[in-house]
Amino acid sequence: MTRLVIDARLAGHSGIGTYLSELLPRVVPALAAWRPAILCAAARRSELTARFARDADVVSWDAAPLSVADLWSSAPVAGPHDLLWTPHFNVPLRSLGALAVTLHDLLPLTAPALAGYGRSLPLRAWLRAIRGRARAVFCVSEFTRGEALRLAALDPELVHVTALGVDRAWHVAAEAAASNAQPATPTMIFVGLLKPHKNVSRLLRAFARVRDRIAHRLVLVARHHGIRNVDREALALAAQHADRVDLVADLPFAELVARVASAQFAVQPSLHEGFGLPALEAMAAGVPVLAGRAGALPEVCGDAALYCDPLSEDSIAESLLLLASNPALRLQLAAAGRARARSFSWDSCTATTTLELTRALRRLHEVPQ
Repeated sequence: MTRLVIDARLAGHSGIGTYLSELLPRVVPALAAWRPAILCAAARRSELTARFARDADVVSWDAAPLSVADLWSSAPVAGPHDLLWTPHFNVPLRSLGALAVTLHDLLPLTAPALAGYGRSLPLRAWLRAIRGRARAVFCVSEFTRGEALRLAALDPELVHVTALGVDRAWHVAAEAAASNAQPATPTMIFVGLLKPHKNVSRLLRAFARVRDRIAHRLVLVARHHGIRNVDREALALAAQHADRVDLVADLPFAELVARVASAQFAVQPSLHEGFGLPALEAMAAGVPVLAGRAGALPEVCGDAALYCDPLSEDSIAESLLLLASNPALRLQLAAAGRARARSFSWDSCTATTTLELTRALRRLHEVPQ
């Protein structure tokens, strides 16, 4: 019998881990008839078994995602008639069965200098496998879909946009923040990995230009330990301005929501984003957003954000000053952001994902075996 096999090795991580944590509890019960197998890191097997044992089997997969071993590995239990759904472009090259793939971005091909040299070659191999074996491809934005069609020559009929959603906690935070007293020292906040394409170095240089003209602290919630291609210039600049810059590697979810909701505005000056979830979460929390006009950020934020040229320190600095000094603009953006964020939901993302996975599974099941 055809079954659904899900690569969940990035469960518990940021980014794709958030995607998995939101979709697995929705998709797995909906597709329980296909007896899903969830592949995960050994350390998370007990947790996922306790959560999904009624609807799925949970199996350990030791190959670390995006490692050399992963490049040439085979997915456990995924047979030639099964459908393997991977939440990233790192599909197993030795497995020959059908694929469903979620693409968040194709940064190693569009900007190899930002992604880290050496990553484009394996990505090209993965995309060849996706082009030949995919039965469904999910892209988190129209921007990413366009990149996938342009760079990977995928069949447009198989490529679907499944925009990400917002945890209800962010909407609740907006309501709580409205009744809470504002911090004595106003803050602006950045959330994301400390990688070059996040543009934190240029943000810090722009902040240095205006810091004597505003009262704000810059809070960077930016994981920077144990990640490839960390932005070392940003680390040095954050240390240099430590009297006004707080660099936090990570925060528990509830504390992250509280820190973002209490900020006067959020800053996401990225050079490239396949979606831009931190910007959407900030808008849901009623926090004005300054975004780089790049990647999918204009698609996600629409008219509800202030935009800067992410390549220009002048533009970023001027935008920081404008948001810091204009309460009326902040109120306008906060209201517009909350309204726009309501149009994104994990339920909508799940509905399209489940529908297309079901179609792919049925087609595989109908093929004589």
